Order: sequence, then C-alpha cells, then structure tokens
Amino acid sequence: MTPLEEKPHHEEDVIIQEESLEDAKYIEEHIDFIVPQTDDPSTPCWTFRSVFIGTFFAIILSVANTALSFRSAPFSVPSVVAVILSYPIGLSFAAALPSGILNPGPFSMKEHVIIYILSATTTAPYGIDNVIVQVMPGLMNAGDITFMAALGFVLVTQFLGYGFSGLTRRFLVKPTAMWWPSNMTTIALFASFHQNAAGNATVDTERWTMSRTKFFWIAFAGMFVYEWIPEFLAPALQAVSIGCLIAGKGNGPSGVLSNFNNIAGSVTQGAGFLGMTFDWNNIGGIYFAQPFYANAIKTIGYIVFLWIVTPMMYAFDTLGNNADFHIGGYQGSLNPILNSPGLFVGNKNGTLPIGTKVSAKYFYNVSDNFNLDTKKYNNVAPVRITSMFALSYASSFLTVTAALVHVGLWYGKDIYRQTMNAFRQVRDEVDALDKHSKMMEAYPEVPDWVYVIFMVICMAGGLAISLWTPFGMPWWGIFFNIFMVAIFVVPYGSIYAITGVQMYLNVLSEFVIGLMIPGQTVAVMAFNLELVRRLKLGHYLHIPPYAMVGAQMLGTLINAVAATATAWFMMFNTNKLLGSTGWGYNSYQVFYSAGGIWGAIGPQRFFGIGSVYESLLWCFLIGAIAPVLPWLANKYVYKSRFWYYCNFPIFFQFAGVQTYQVYLIAPFLAGFVGQVIIFNRYKEFYQKYLYVMGAAWDAAAAIVTLLVAIIGLSGYTFDKWWALNPNTDNVAIDYYCFPGASYKDYDCSYYIAQGLNETAEGIPCA
Repeated sequence: MTPLEEKPHHEEDVIIQEESLEDAKYIEEHIDFIVPQTDDPSTPCWTFRSVFIGTFFAIILSVANTALSFRSAPFSVPSVVAVILSYPIGLSFAAALPSGILNPGPFSMKEHVIIYILSATTTAPYGIDNVIVQVMPGLMNAGDITFMAALGFVLVTQFLGYGFSGLTRRFLVKPTAMWWPSNMTTIALFASFHQNAAGNATVDTERWTMSRTKFFWIAFAGMFVYEWIPEFLAPALQAVSIGCLIAGKGNGPSGVLSNFNNIAGSVTQGAGFLGMTFDWNNIGGIYFAQPFYANAIKTIGYIVFLWIVTPMMYAFDTLGNNADFHIGGYQGSLNPILNSPGLFVGNKNGTLPIGTKVSAKYFYNVSDNFNLDTKKYNNVAPVRITSMFALSYASSFLTVTAALVHVGLWYGKDIYRQTMNAFRQVRDEVDALDKHSKMMEAYPEVPDWVYVIFMVICMAGGLAISLWTPFGMPWWGIFFNIFMVAIFVVPYGSIYAITGVQMYLNVLSEFVIGLMIPGQTVAVMAFNLELVRRLKLGHYLHIPPYAMVGAQMLGTLINAVAATATAWFMMFNTNKLLGSTGWGYNSYQVFYSAGGIWGAIGPQRFFGIGSVYESLLWCFLIGAIAPVLPWLANKYVYKSRFWYYCNFPIFFQFAGVQTYQVYLIAPFLAGFVGQVIIFNRYKEFYQKYLYVMGAAWDAAAAIVTLLVAIIGLSGYTFDKWWALNPNTDNVAIDYYCFPGASYKDYDCSYYIAQGLNETAEGIPCA
C-alpha cells in the first residue's frame, strides 16, 4: 500500500478519535460525579456473604414474582428492594461473622453489586409464558409436557442470549459512547450507601453539606408518603384526562362519549390528549438520566402518532373501520373504538354481527394442536383491528429498518473497526482511551471463545428441546432466533446504550416466523439486552468480568429453576385459586391470545398482499429511507450535531394501545426539569443529588406499590367514597369524560337503555 493510500485511512482514524473525545466530554459531564473514578482491585466482590445473600434474594424474588404473575393485575417485586434490604444484612454479616473466608472485611460496594446482579434476573422468565400457556389445564392443557422438559425449555430460552451479550461487549460495553443512561439511577443507589466508593461531584461543600446517603433517605421518605396518594387513596391521579376536563362531558346519552372525548380526550378510550399522570411509577428516574434530545424526539414522535395521526386516521376513516365498529359496537357500547387491542368481525355475511369483538381463542382448532380453524376464520374474515392498534404495528415496522439504517450510517465505521479488531484479537485503541476501560485492564477478561462455546452448548440444548419434547418448536427455529439476534443486537443495543430508549424485537420475530409457519400457534409462541446493560454496570463499578458473568449465570439458573417449580405448583397444587377473583392469570391469557393473532391467523392474512392492512408493509421502506435524510443533510448541507439528534428509530417508537394514554407529558417534564433546568442552572445539585433522587423515588414508589398489592391480597380496599377513588368495577377511571357517570356508577338512564331495572350499585330504576 502506498503512502498516498494510507493517508486517508489515517485521517479517518483521527476523525474517529476526535469524535470519541467529543462524546467522552459529553458523557463525563453526566456520569463522572456518580461513577467511581478510582479502583482497588484487591476489594473482594465474590464472597460468601455476597453469594449467600444474593442467592437468598434470588430465590425469594423468583418465587414471589412468578406466583404474582398469575394475578389478574400482575406485578413484580423489583430488584431494588433486594438492594435496599441487603445493605443492613451485609453490614450485620460483616460485624458478626468471624474474620477470614466468611468475612474478608467491611461490606463493600462490589459485594453489594454482586447481590444486585444475582437478584436482578428474578422476574418471571420469558420462556415461562410458553410453558404455562401450553401446560395449564385452563389453556392448552398439554399433559405430555413434563416438568423436566419445561425446565429445559426455560433454561435454554434464558441462557441463549448470554453468548451474544459477551461477544457484543466490544460494541456495547467498552466504547465510551455506550454509556447506558438507564444504569445511572442504579449506580446512584449504590453511591448513596457506599459514599467512599462513589464518584466525586465538584460542588461547593459549604452549600451542599448533606451527604448523598442522608439525601437518599429524605427523598425516599418523601416519595414513600406521597405515593400512597395515587396508589391507594386517590387512584384517579394515576391517569387524568385533562382534555375531558377542559371540554366537559357533553350532552349525549348516558355513557356515550362526545366525539372529542372519545377520539382525543379520554386516556382510557381515546388518544389521551393532554393526558397526565401523578404516579411516579408511570414516570421513573430514567428521565433524570436520559439525554434530553432522546426524550424530546420520543415526545415529538408520540405527539405526531398519538395526538395527530391517530385522530386523523379515524376522522378520515383511513382503514374503513369506523362504520363496522359502530354497528356491532364494543361491549354493546355506542362509543367508537380506538384504544383497544381487540379483534373485530369484518364479514358482513357471517353468522356473527359485523363489528363484534371476538377473542383470539375463537380461531383455535383445539383438536388440531390449537392451529387455525379455517371455517371459523372464514366466518368472520377479514378480521379488523382499530386504527390505533394498526398504527402500533406500523410503528414496529418503521422502527426495524430505521434502526438498522440509522446505526449503520452514524456508527458503521466504529462497528467495522471494532469488528476487525475482534477478529484480529487486538486491543481497540480508540475504546482503550476510556478511563474505566483502563482500570478494567487490571482484571482478566473473559475470552470470546468462552462465550462461543457457551452459545454452542445452548444451541445444542435448544435442538434437543425442539426434537425430543412436545413444545412444537421447529429445530431450525433455534438458528432463526440466533440469526435475528445477530442482525439486531448491535443496532438496537447501540440505541439503548446511547439514549436509554429500549426497542423490542418481538413483533418482527413473530411476524417473520408467522410467515414461515402460517397457521401454527405453538411454534410461533416459542418465539437480551438487559444482560449487556448489566455488563456495563459492572464496567463502571469495576467488577471483575468473571465475577459479573458468574453472578449473572448463577442468578439466571436460580431464577429458571425457582420460577418453573413455582409455576408448576401454582398450576397443579393451588386447588381453585387460579380463576378466582384476583387470580385470573390475565398476562398468560394475553400471551395465549397473541398466539392466535400471530400463529393461528398469521401475518399473511393480516398484512399480506390483498389484505386489509397490506399498506402497512410500506412502513419497512419508509423506515429505511427516513434516517438517510438527516445523514445526507449533515454530510452535504450543513454539518451539525442537530442532524445527529434527528433519531428516527426513537421518533417511530409509538407504544400504541395502552391501558392509560398518559406516558407523554409527565416523562417529558421530568426530563426537561432534570436534564435542562437543573443541569444548566443548578449544576452542583445535579452532580451530587439528582440521580440519587431518581433512585430514591423509584425505590420508594416500588415499595409502596408492593405494600398496596399485599393489602389488596388481604381483600381490603380503600372505600370508594370520593371523586379521586372511583369504583372502577362500574365506571372508567376517567368517569368524568362520560355523560351520566359519577365516581360510583352510571345513572339509571344508562341501565334502562340496556333493558335493566337497577344500577350496578343496586339502586332501583323506575
């Protein structure tokens, strides 16, 4: 190669290093004050007490969360509870145990992190959904699936992602730009308990004298007291339809919303225009750490999709659904249907009235392994979905291609460089500039071949499960799964690591596998970036790589065994508990229905050529083109970071149908206050306390939610005696949107119109 040929390559490397330094400066402003800036490699982390305490919480939380997942309104105990409760236990172990192997010294942050990692994988594992739906007597009742087969399935589905999480650390963990803002409140939680090991904020010590630990507990106490209001005393504050409060109820018949309230105003029925929440559980401390540009572009996208496009699609009847939904109605209501994930009859000549809502279970042929019953399908086809539900699928299709193109254009050179260095097994000199990477060089790295071998073992286990158990997963589905992850893990992971916005691959994987195996429910239902996120947490807190990987694997193993055993017990040893009040296992009912949509009916009938929703397939092309525009503008029109902030994958992130449409204003305001006002005007408070406050509020809100749930399990509920605690058995939480509704019930005219002679409260109607 001639010198003339080498020069451009050298200049390109210089540009990459300059951009990396620019990224590093921005990131240091947001993490150096909370992330430890020094490290003592002699500090123990994998100790008897960290493993013992972590294992204890891993078992307890796995059992509790799996059992609670059968609730009609499922909830889980977050791992932050383990972090808080384990701290005094760790201190007591350090004080009581004899010195030596059992007690190597003071309880350290590194031990605390290991406990967190062990307990962080304790939600009900994703694979358990498939097990429960196929095995449970009230669902598919597959009696030929044994406990050991179920455990093997859960283990394989849980562990299959570990190989990729390790192999992608060069791309998603070591680079400075991949700073994972979602980790910051967790790190702040550890900083609150272990001040000596935390980062140093450059603040006026005479003005900001309060320690982070004291501030944490004050913030925790404040949120703990406040959160009882929206969670227990005044649940109406969880979802406030400000649009309805401004527009009023209207003068229509009792229970029939005005057009504005139905389409735009109501957070339960429509687009939730100006919908607001005062429940911190619906906001979260992530918005104190997430880059404001990501928050802003996501908010703009939500406004466009939710408050502009959705009402316009209804107003212009873009999908031709309006008349159909009005005729049959939704649960007998005259209200138009918008915020619903339901399936509706579209056949005018079938035996069911057009517009009738049908369950996905309707399409199952029970005698044919729950595959599509074509006779029933033809009776209602074409199946209709609401405009908002259709738009959520459009959003998923847009995001898939936009993420690939966006990351390829803006980070392609970095990924190529890191890939080449990975193949050559040499150190990446650009990423080595990161101060935390330099400190981590004190610890032996887990070599790539370990992850490769582990992935091969998991693939072999997956093949064994597919070939010798009744789960109905085709053997090639394992390779398809690996292929999908290989394509998307770095693009999706990069966006999550840089912006804190997580994107999901489930819709695309179900879409593709549904095309490959049309009409087969079980195979489709058989189809982690959280693992990578925790590796970055260990990177920042200087946990030896072997200890991090070992803790993640042990925690996952405990979770898989405990969760499967608990699920088995719940299904076969709780008598008539399941199906009774409060134990309706709704999340598994939804998963069961999803198998009908993607498996039995299949994407070909929903989105294929000639189908009602075939136009949504154009979203794949639009998503691929959109990110090119700001990249071209930056390259040829005007070079500016503004174009970098035009992140279309985030813009296209529209959640679609939700229980309450309140996830727009409050999260935006939290981010604006934290990342703009406090960051720019109160920098010292930002550095010392903001992330700690987010961690404290998250922890307090989670514990209050847990306590309220326990109170609910006891059968006690706060009396429905005032306007902010409506009786949601009779009316919607935003009852004030509906004519004739009070916080207790509808008036008599609502029931008389349905041929009833008394209200739900038992009041006679003449």
